[in-house]
Amino acid sequence: MMSGSNPTLATLFLLLILFSMTCFTKSNPIFCPLLEKQSLLTLKNSLQDPDHELSSWDGEVSCCSWKGVVCNNSTGHVHELHLHGLKGPINPSLHNLKYLRYLDLSLNNFRQTIPSFIGSSFPNLEYLNLSFSGFHGKVPHNIGNLSYLQSLDLAGFPYMVSIDQLKYHSLDLVRAPQMAFADVVKCPNLLHVDSLEWLSGLSKLEYLNMNYVNLSKATGDWLQVINTAVLPSLLQLHLQNCSLDYIADPLYNVTSSLTHLDLSSNNFHSFSVPAWIFQLNNLLYLDLRNNSFIGPIPSNTNVARLEYIDLSFNFLNSTIPSWLYSSCMDLEFVVLDFNVLSGTIPPRFTNLCKMRMLSLSNNNFEGKMSDSFGNMSESFLGALEILDLERNQLSGNLIDEFGECKRLEYLILNRNSLSGTIPVNLGKLSSLTILALGGNQFTGNVPESLGQLCNLERLYIFSNKLEGIVTESLLTNLTKLRFLSASQNRLSLKVGRNWIPPFQLEVLGLGWWNLGRGAGSEIPSWLQTQKNILSYLDLSDTGISGTIPSWFWEIQILNLSHNNLHGMIPDIRGSNARFIYLSSNQLEGLLPQIGDHLRELDLSNNSFSGDIAHFLCDGTYGTYSLEILHLGGNQLRGELPDCWFKWPSLRYLSLANNNLVGNIPLSMGFLASLISLNLDNNKLSGQIPFSMHNCSKLGKIGLAGNNLGGNIPTWIGTSLVQLRILILRSNNLSGEISSEICHLNFLQILDLSNNKLSGITPRCLYNFTAMAVKRSLSNLYKVYGSERSWYTYSFFSSGGFIESALIVKKGGKLQYDTLLPLVTSIDLSMNNLSGDIPNELTSLLELGSLNMSGNHLTGSIPENIGCMKQLESLDLSRNTLWGRIPNSLALISSLAYLDLSYNNFTGRIPQGTQLQSFNASSFTGNDLCGPPLTRNCSGDGDGDGDEVRGQKEKNDTTEIEWLYVLLSLGYALGFSVVCTTLVLNKSWRDAYFGLLEWMWTKLYVYATIKWSSLTTPSAPSS
Repeated sequence: MMSGSNPTLATLFLLLILFSMTCFTKSNPIFCPLLEKQSLLTLKNSLQDPDHELSSWDGEVSCCSWKGVVCNNSTGHVHELHLHGLKGPINPSLHNLKYLRYLDLSLNNFRQTIPSFIGSSFPNLEYLNLSFSGFHGKVPHNIGNLSYLQSLDLAGFPYMVSIDQLKYHSLDLVRAPQMAFADVVKCPNLLHVDSLEWLSGLSKLEYLNMNYVNLSKATGDWLQVINTAVLPSLLQLHLQNCSLDYIADPLYNVTSSLTHLDLSSNNFHSFSVPAWIFQLNNLLYLDLRNNSFIGPIPSNTNVARLEYIDLSFNFLNSTIPSWLYSSCMDLEFVVLDFNVLSGTIPPRFTNLCKMRMLSLSNNNFEGKMSDSFGNMSESFLGALEILDLERNQLSGNLIDEFGECKRLEYLILNRNSLSGTIPVNLGKLSSLTILALGGNQFTGNVPESLGQLCNLERLYIFSNKLEGIVTESLLTNLTKLRFLSASQNRLSLKVGRNWIPPFQLEVLGLGWWNLGRGAGSEIPSWLQTQKNILSYLDLSDTGISGTIPSWFWEIQILNLSHNNLHGMIPDIRGSNARFIYLSSNQLEGLLPQIGDHLRELDLSNNSFSGDIAHFLCDGTYGTYSLEILHLGGNQLRGELPDCWFKWPSLRYLSLANNNLVGNIPLSMGFLASLISLNLDNNKLSGQIPFSMHNCSKLGKIGLAGNNLGGNIPTWIGTSLVQLRILILRSNNLSGEISSEICHLNFLQILDLSNNKLSGITPRCLYNFTAMAVKRSLSNLYKVYGSERSWYTYSFFSSGGFIESALIVKKGGKLQYDTLLPLVTSIDLSMNNLSGDIPNELTSLLELGSLNMSGNHLTGSIPENIGCMKQLESLDLSRNTLWGRIPNSLALISSLAYLDLSYNNFTGRIPQGTQLQSFNASSFTGNDLCGPPLTRNCSGDGDGDGDEVRGQKEKNDTTEIEWLYVLLSLGYALGFSVVCTTLVLNKSWRDAYFGLLEWMWTKLYVYATIKWSSLTTPSAPSS
């Protein structure tokens, strides 16, 4: 019995010893060495501690009990130090902690260089984190002496993109097509290196993070150094935004255990995606976004374990390779946004059982949704959390099966070509927080079932063809709703007069809705319940009337355009508004005074009156931040004030269609950021000031319908090289058109009509290369398109604040806005131009409209005018052109308007379906025949046809031949008699040859004069 109880007693005895040791430890805490304690207190005294992080650092207790300090249980030496939220310089006393293994100085604000003692004082250091602490300057090389280091973090900016960032980054927040993605913005590098050779001493390194450290001076050898020095042991490598611009295959194969690789946001221009990366067979996480990589996604890979891949914001142009949807892949996150990928979305994606996020937005994918997602597997339906297919070319109906994605949080399908009705089954997505269906072609009602989405925070259904009534019952359960963007539909809101919404909105877009047509057209009273956090409000074209409530001026983005609002706008210098759009109302009075934080203001097409000096020259602020100012279509009068130096940020300025007088002030030359200037249809006089040559970013100049005089400035062609639209029609401009204008390679609209210009048409017009190169609207709207900035100025106003131009075309005036980037036009009509039509003009193969009527042009139409296949409108009327109409003109199938009237054209109108379709008035006032004219070409004169002449010549053939025979015989007989007489009689011979010489001289003089008159061309009379 005793022997059987021994083990039990031994166990109890052991537990008693352990308990005693524990009690002893608690009552006898570990004491750190005095030197280390004093060093930490010295460090504390040198730092600022705004958040009281070091409040526990009391000299009366052991430093091992202080917050952020971890000691060795046996020796008491400080092994770990965690310091956060501090400011000030790091005291060198820190170097006394010789036994440190773990040093975390992240999330501070030291604002100094990295102390050099860190690389020399801690020989046992295994973990070093200096990220986000305000360090700047060069990274010390002696960090490479820390031979035991396993983790090194020098990041200067957040390097890991949170799941929320990935969910939101391509989302149309407020009907804005491409909101800036914060993670893509380049921030200044605070730390830099001159070489990476020091990494060779860190052979045990497993984690290296140098995000936002400037490696530009090491860009040539960075890959080789990392490959030879640390990559064999490295598990994670993060080099985001390091100013790297060179990447190529390493000198020998990379054989490492690398699991995480982040090379995002560098400058690898003109490089394809490196093939060696896709041979890293242990890779789990790969981020190569925002690098300008070109070419296809590699098709041969060895990354079977990959869970996360981000190749977004590049120029990849292939289809999706098959390995990305291989059944053996464990992919959970696939992000390929903002490329030029094409083809269809492979349906086999829906077989990946772990897929949580599939983001393919802003590409060229096409096909029907049912073909790509019609057979989703149960595992795919159960795992998917995010589906983002925004801005592609997907079509067809939205399938009901999406309602079975129980974990789906974000369904983003904005700006495709989806049609049909919104599926009722979407109301079953209880986890859904974002539903984005805007910019499609959905029809029918908004399903009542959407009212069951109790977790919904953002609903985007803008720019569809929805109709019907939205009632209180649909909105009752949407208590978490913060964004409701539903403008540009034909919906009606039917709620009670005293309705109080269950939500608090930040964004509300109800443009085009029926809120006020009919009885009770005031601004809805329930809006006042949203005023606490509402930052965006679009009630454009809703029929509301009355005055604008005072609290509206606190809304940052306000769009009330195209309504029946009246009254005056108060002084809004102290408001929070940053974007105000009030065009096409009945507002009146003086222009309001504004604050320096307002960015965009559109008050066009109202009844504002008075001068604008008090608005532009207000002395409250030295300068203003306004970028868009549209005051066109009002009753403003007076002179343009000379205080434009106060508006340096202006990009768009329109004062068109007012009653402004006087000269264009010199201070307009201070508008260095100006892209669009619109002063059409005023009463401005004087000359275009030379100071405006400083406005070098101008893309449009509109000065039509004024009284401007002088010559067209030559500096327009040499200084405004980005100019695309130049409209100077209906002024008093004189002189010749300088050849300097031909430097405007981007010019696509030139209108100099109805002036007093003289001289010849410049022959260098072929330099207008924008009129010779084919243009595609879909390409122009791409994110990376350089064209975008000059005609789209704002994403917040209804439909976007887009450049527009009034073009005289096809015999009338046409307004262009959305299609403006594709319009090409030259109008030189109603001037005093002379000379011929330059043959060089026909090299503008993409020119859509040419008007040179009402001048004094001579010569003929260039024979190769048929090369201008895109010509839609051609007007050469009221000149003195002559000759035949070129046959090639009948080959321009796009020609929809033609006027050649009142010239001196002769002959047959070339036959072809195109020219014969025009009215006879297009050819009147000439000497032409043939359809569509009633004059038959079988008449005499210039109108004789080839066929008539041919038949006449055939009938007279026999008669002409007999005449030649008789003449020949008579000539032979007479010649023989005369020759015999002259041979026999000398006096007759002398007299004959003397008479022959005299007659020859007379005949020669006559023939010379006659020939000269026949070969010297003269212009036909009018």
